[in-house]
Amino acid sequence: MKSNALYLTFLIAFLGLQWPSSMLGNTDLEVEKIEFSGNTAIEAGELRDLLKSRQGEKFNNRFLNLDEILISNYYRLRGYRQVYVEGRFRREGKKIFIDYDIKEGFLFQLKDIRLSGNKVLSEQQVQRYLTIGPGNAYEPQVIEKGLNELENYYKNNGKPYAVLVKNEQEVEDSLVVLSVTIEEGVTVYIEEMRYEGLKLVQSFMINRELEFQRGSIYSREKIEKSQSNIYSTGLFRFVHYRLEPIDGDEQRVRMIWQLSEKKPLFVGLSFGVGYEEDDYQGNQTTFDFTVEAGHRNLFGTGRSLSMRFVPSFHYGRLDDDNDSPIEFRRPGTETSLTYGQPWLFGTRTPTALKISYLTRDRPLAPEELTQFSTTLSMRHEFGPYWSYSSALAFDLVDVESDSLLRSLNQGSQDKIYSIRFDPVKDKRDNFLNPTRGSLTEFRNEFVYSESRDTTATGEPVNPTNVFYKGAFQWNRYQKFAFAKKWVFATRIRGSGILEFGGRNPVELLPATELFYMGGANSVRGYKEQEIGRETINSLGDAVPVGGKYALLMNAELRIPLFWLFFGELFVDAGNLWEEFEDLKDFSLITSTGIGLAVLTPFGPIRFDYGFKLWPRPENDGDSIGEFHIGISYAF
Repeated sequence: MKSNALYLTFLIAFLGLQWPSSMLGNTDLEVEKIEFSGNTAIEAGELRDLLKSRQGEKFNNRFLNLDEILISNYYRLRGYRQVYVEGRFRREGKKIFIDYDIKEGFLFQLKDIRLSGNKVLSEQQVQRYLTIGPGNAYEPQVIEKGLNELENYYKNNGKPYAVLVKNEQEVEDSLVVLSVTIEEGVTVYIEEMRYEGLKLVQSFMINRELEFQRGSIYSREKIEKSQSNIYSTGLFRFVHYRLEPIDGDEQRVRMIWQLSEKKPLFVGLSFGVGYEEDDYQGNQTTFDFTVEAGHRNLFGTGRSLSMRFVPSFHYGRLDDDNDSPIEFRRPGTETSLTYGQPWLFGTRTPTALKISYLTRDRPLAPEELTQFSTTLSMRHEFGPYWSYSSALAFDLVDVESDSLLRSLNQGSQDKIYSIRFDPVKDKRDNFLNPTRGSLTEFRNEFVYSESRDTTATGEPVNPTNVFYKGAFQWNRYQKFAFAKKWVFATRIRGSGILEFGGRNPVELLPATELFYMGGANSVRGYKEQEIGRETINSLGDAVPVGGKYALLMNAELRIPLFWLFFGELFVDAGNLWEEFEDLKDFSLITSTGIGLAVLTPFGPIRFDYGFKLWPRPENDGDSIGEFHIGISYAF
């Protein structure tokens, strides 16, 4: 029982949890100050960030031993192999003062590297992987990183049985001699391929996903990438592989892929939180009820055909009456038929032809409308970061006849032809919950549109528009300078429309092609699409007109609180302009606020409240802010 209790104590300390108050006792004691003595090589602030004990938090004496281990290990990683750390505390009333006495010892240096067994690589090539040489501080993590990269080289160049043995010898008090013995093993060639478990999927589907060919030398990196490619087809529940020598010869192997296919026919029924994403009009959070059915493997070729029906619901307040209730609305319904092709022109370029019929209302559209769309889209990845997506689309948009979406018109039908090309560079460490890296997006779209309108007097108006829509967005995620566990996220996005052959007022451009701003994913504190000029429809409701130019900037601190909960502090700024000349009166509408996010498997769910800074004088009756619910972070 005693050993079990010690194990539980260590586990709880390691996970950063607290003992139940009945077991801990003195839970009202608080750590007032943490100090260090004897540290000359590493500053106190750097050491303090390592500790489980924190100033201003409840005291837990079981953290002392764990903190001693954390400090010692940190010193050893920096080359202080004989460091000794002892933690003490004293109590003054309900305040606890902790002191860590550190005896650093000598800084060990690398005296020499001795290699044996290397034949494929020369001694100089091996030492380049280790990155440090004689006279440098002996840092174990640098050595381990170099040995791992060296092992990867062998595993990716035909040597799956390579073994590296490391030996460290201390000499002359503070020097280390590193010996590395390399057992390279034989060079292995993949001579044959066998697939087990294929029933409906044709074997050529697997062959084209492989990053190597028969007769290639063994490469762990290429095999794992091939495994990932096969999974990405969406046709298999699991994908495993094993090697088998041919006629007992270890140099010639047979690769056996073990595959379990998914059922090709599928029917799905789900309810969840959706994310209506539009690169230009903004991103809206909806609650979706989805019915989907289809075939994921037509004729065993990986081609797919599916039908989908999605009614969407939105939670919020849309009109300017701040006394009106916040309520659920159904701003849209989508019915679509999609045909998917996993490869195009002999390349891994997923392509889809989608035909859909949508009904849209605010906030998914500036006014009630119906939209028939046909879109041919494709996507291709270049290397680990760059990708591009492109699309050819035709949209037929009908605005309700009683709508005053355009200030002059009583009815409207738009035919919109467009072509898009969007390069993206994604260096985020996690696309759902990024903490490091950046995202760079370039959105480019050429549009030709024809409208069929009638004025209030019944005269026909048929404006034709040819224009380019562009948008640039850059997101960055980094450690906050004053608290390394916090994430500092920033975004800047600029968008504009360049018209060819003469300019039309925004009222005569297709409403679905303009920019809109305000809401949970742009400038929080304002209702969805509230920023910008508004007009009044036949029902007396204010509807947004939209703009040709937009600028949005955001900064947000994401603060871990406990378990899966994160706090948010944010500042948003942005605005819309209808014409280029309006930019001479440049100004930004700003807000600030707080939020709470809960991490889930499909992304954070957040609850934000934004406060308007310097509200617009013409809207003197505006609320001081707005409450928002969103899925995923705002950016």
